[in-house]
Amino acid sequence: MTVSPEETTKGWGPTRKIKALTNAVLNLDETLSRLDIITERLLLVLEKLDNTLTKLDGSLNTLNSSLDTLNDSLGKLDNVLDNADWMLSPAQSLRKPLKRLTGRGGKEGVVVRDELDDKNAEIEK
Repeated sequence: MTVSPEETTKGWGPTRKIKALTNAVLNLDETLSRLDIITERLLLVLEKLDNTLTKLDGSLNTLNSSLDTLNDSLGKLDNVLDNADWMLSPAQSLRKPLKRLTGRGGKEGVVVRDELDDKNAEIEK
């Protein structure tokens, strides 16, 4: 290999080129080594993420099942309340006429009981 005079005067002789290439290869090797470490760590993170997402999927399935059960229970409760409303509607329709008949909304019994207690207290004395 012949060296041109320009290469030796500019400082880019064969020895310098070999050193530069050697440094570049060493830097590339170091970079690839770091990239390999990063890739391994990224693989671990992705495996943990996959595991977490699998657990989350199971939890969401359980939640969905629970919501379905709750929805069924609420439907049954709605039916019970509809039946209770249907059964109590005649009693509700009688409430206003009964209030008009008692005049005080059913408080007369309390007054009578209080008067009886007073009379019993006087008799005991």
